Amino acid sequence: MIEKVQELAKKYLVNGKVKVIFGLRKKNNHIAPHIFNKVEELNDLVVSPKYPLLYTCRPDKKNIIRQIEEKYPDIKIGVIAKGCDERSLIELSKRDQIDMKNIAILGVACTREEAIECRCPRPYPNNPLIGEKVEGVFKDKSVEGLLSKSLAERLSFWQYQLSKCIKCYGCRNACPLCFCQDCAMEQEEWSKTGEIPPEIPMFHFIRFYHLADRCIECGECEKACPMDIPLLTISKQVRKDVKELFDYESGLEVKQQSPLLTTLDEMPMKEGVNDDGI
Repeated sequence: MIEKVQELAKKYLVNGKVKVIFGLRKKNNHIAPHIFNKVEELNDLVVSPKYPLLYTCRPDKKNIIRQIEEKYPDIKIGVIAKGCDERSLIELSKRDQIDMKNIAILGVACTREEAIECRCPRPYPNNPLIGEKVEGVFKDKSVEGLLSKSLAERLSFWQYQLSKCIKCYGCRNACPLCFCQDCAMEQEEWSKTGEIPPEIPMFHFIRFYHLADRCIECGECEKACPMDIPLLTISKQVRKDVKELFDYESGLEVKQQSPLLTTLDEMPMKEGVNDDGI
């Protein structure tokens, strides 16, 4: 499949449909995001659900595409996007973090095996150009197992899991949708300096709530956690609750308005927010 992806990317670049290609590159046995502007470079292009394409760069707290757009406002960027990558782009666009008019999505569907490995319910972009839409993973054993326990057992489970937190901010830094200029998780009232684990679990609960209407279940938070806290398990449950309560799923359409107001006033939603941020 990778040969087809490379050929498609080369075609877009040669025909001038895009100025650059943004995707994953394998070089010296390392895989990382890369901006391809030469056809011959695309021989190193790879697609892998194990490596993130989009994340917020620190300390400027902007993603790579936004940085490109700010420097080159008229540039056209081709993005090699899996399902989770496209959902990230959609949510970033809703919050004015990128401009979708500058982006051409070269959608790549994941295989059923990759979907199972990532516990992904939607392992494909809306309109895949490479690959076929396969069935996602809708029943998650970790979530179902936890919900089968009593409330007291679940409370005990999360008290133990969250007590392992070393406050490394890996979950936040790996998330493609954590871009607030002033992160509440760094504020002294929620996360006191020098205390590990955090005194109260608000450190994580604030993040769970803040991402309730934008989490796209990419699982990067859990992958980044050095303490193996099952962050994706609770994220999946929160996303499920939002779906049941509001019939809303993040990452499907740019014009789909969120039923929740969880963004800070300096980063308002495109729609549904007045001048006062309400």
